[in-house]
Amino acid sequence: MTVHHHTIRVRYGESDQMGVAHHAAYVSWFEECRIEMMRSLGSSYRDLESQGVLMPVVELKVRYRRSLCFDDLASFATTAHSTGPSRIVFTTVVSHGEEVCAEASVTVAATTRDGRPQRIPAALVSVLARQPADAPAPRTG
Repeated sequence: MTVHHHTIRVRYGESDQMGVAHHAAYVSWFEECRIEMMRSLGSSYRDLESQGVLMPVVELKVRYRRSLCFDDLASFATTAHSTGPSRIVFTTVVSHGEEVCAEASVTVAATTRDGRPQRIPAALVSVLARQPADAPAPRTG
């Protein structure tokens, strides 16, 4: 499965008075990683939404292992796979240098504009299924 790599520098506004990144900042970072991964695979959230397919988060699991601090350059390794006709799970490992700082699993569901489940578009399922299987999957401990 393809691993999408992304980097984010922890901004001052994402940290507390001790300079430690606030746990809520990770949620925005995971969203940025999902959007950039989709874009790299040739499928954008904007295009999906223009087709009437929304992808709200239905589940988020995060395991925090080590703090990130202001000005740290964090590396994000994200994979994705569909888990049924309407759900995609994005798994992300966050690292700083050689240390794993967090591991997350974010599940999104394809819905209509009025919140009813719908099938993930066939083109997106195809892109996810075509991902090479030779890259290592992130740990999800």
